[in-house]
Amino acid sequence: MTPHFRHRIERTRNKHSRAVYSGNTIIIRLAKNLSRTEEQEHIQNLLRRMAHLILLDREKTLIDPFRPLLNGASTVKVKAGRKTVTFTLRPGARTAAHRVRGGWKLTVSPGIRRRSLHRFLWSVLSHDVERQLTTQLHALNRSTFRAKITRSTVRFATTQWGSCAPRGRIMLNTALVFLPPRLQRYVIVHELAHTRRADHSPAYWREVETMLPGYETDYRDLQKFRLPTL
Repeated sequence: MTPHFRHRIERTRNKHSRAVYSGNTIIIRLAKNLSRTEEQEHIQNLLRRMAHLILLDREKTLIDPFRPLLNGASTVKVKAGRKTVTFTLRPGARTAAHRVRGGWKLTVSPGIRRRSLHRFLWSVLSHDVERQLTTQLHALNRSTFRAKITRSTVRFATTQWGSCAPRGRIMLNTALVFLPPRLQRYVIVHELAHTRRADHSPAYWREVETMLPGYETDYRDLQKFRLPTL
């Protein structure tokens, strides 16, 4: 039996039907030129498949240290890697962050949306952990690939733990500080390997294996964590 999820149907001019999950709703985008029977088949199959994926995702450990603040708390202590950062919220004329001993005092404008507040909190934390993560990146690079890194940034993203753009521009997700150290290492090595191979071909994975033997265990364990949607 397929669990019940709120859903809506969209008819498109696409060749293939597909489903996405957005705003706690499964959106079924039907292909063009389907008969009524085919439409029902596509809807049921896509709902079943998407519901299965959503339930699997919910079994993962959610990394969302700011949930108490989003739910009305005024203070939260966040254990971010080697440091604990205290965030204190109070209403103000505009949204701003003020560094204080042990953390941040944040003023939040009355009309701020939940999604905007969530992004703001993650951006503030990024400032705190940037040096920690970039230091790890460059230390690992010196002991492994010795790649030319032209730019390293730390920011929050909802869909990827890191990225490597052409010419050695590497981004690391702020949320890495909430992972076990060995998984942080795996993500960083994963991105550094892209300085040699831009794809995920067998040759690319050989590069990873060379620097991180037995990486497959880390890869599987990383799938047990999920990032919050904003």
